[in-house]
Amino acid sequence: MFQNRIGNIKTCFVRTFAVAAFVAGGLVNAASAQDVKLRFAVGANESETDGMSVGLRAMRDYVAYKSGGTMEIEIFWNTLGGSLQVTEEVKNGTLDMALTDDSVLGTFYPPMQAFQIPYLFASSPAAWEFTQTDIVRDMTDAMREATALRTLGFSQNGFRNITNNLREVKTPEDMSGLKMRTMQSQVYVEFMGAMGASATPIPWPELAPALRTSVVDGQENAAITVLDGKLYEVQKHMSVNEHVYGFHLILINDEVFKGLTVDQRKILHEAVALHSELANAIKTAGDIVAVTKLRELGMEIHVTSPTEKAMFRDVSQKAVVDFVASQVGAEAVELVLAAAKEAEDRLYHE
Repeated sequence: MFQNRIGNIKTCFVRTFAVAAFVAGGLVNAASAQDVKLRFAVGANESETDGMSVGLRAMRDYVAYKSGGTMEIEIFWNTLGGSLQVTEEVKNGTLDMALTDDSVLGTFYPPMQAFQIPYLFASSPAAWEFTQTDIVRDMTDAMREATALRTLGFSQNGFRNITNNLREVKTPEDMSGLKMRTMQSQVYVEFMGAMGASATPIPWPELAPALRTSVVDGQENAAITVLDGKLYEVQKHMSVNEHVYGFHLILINDEVFKGLTVDQRKILHEAVALHSELANAIKTAGDIVAVTKLRELGMEIHVTSPTEKAMFRDVSQKAVVDFVASQVGAEAVELVLAAAKEAEDRLYHE
């Protein structure tokens, strides 16, 4: 198990499940195992075209189709809280399933913070390959044992990129002196500082005015977020440097999963795999569309080459690795880095 492999990392989590609460919360009832309704939440609005939404609808429909209507997934779109809240609800057994972000899972299982290391993946396909490694499976098994959050699958949330108003960013040196808005996370503070930039956490609703008035020079987000948020109106340059890759995870309460029949479990695994394939493909293709539209709207965009990305990694990764290791232990970080390298070697084998 992952816990055994990382030695000194200890967990002090307590399971809070009781059969009475499990049934009262509307979760799977073992007495009616052939007629199952799973309550699923996601902290985002439904979209007609976004890969996440398309994938989740396909997952829902596949379950109904393959079970002959005896299984149902009811999706609650942005009504039961954000990723942190719905993850907590699945953990506590008041919700069956949820889609969450890897960025919040460190709250529940600290080693997951290692997924936030910049330049962990050379590309989206490398990240997909990473999720199939034994180390990641061991890690999610350990999280399940500690928290009762069972991981059914990973899918793409997206790469984050840099925009600013002062200059084109092709190398780490181009970041020196820039005032950058980031999320309120020490990982991003360390990342920006390693390149000589300063990080200022600013809430999303206040970002456009802050950019317009030069409170900050730039920010970092996925290309689709830059487009949808109309940041092209207040930002001139964009570097598609893909510094941090975000995962979505589909989680299920472990007691709920154990209450399913063998056939129901197989159907659910198949449905989640379908979601992942669709979401990954649509989101990756969507990045190309978003960048193309941003160019048409007047942004000057540089897409970093593999060699340039390696330069950014060499300058910025160590500071974040050291910080994350101080939080979760060096062995956990080393295992995640090893899994990323294994995935890259498999993908780019020659």
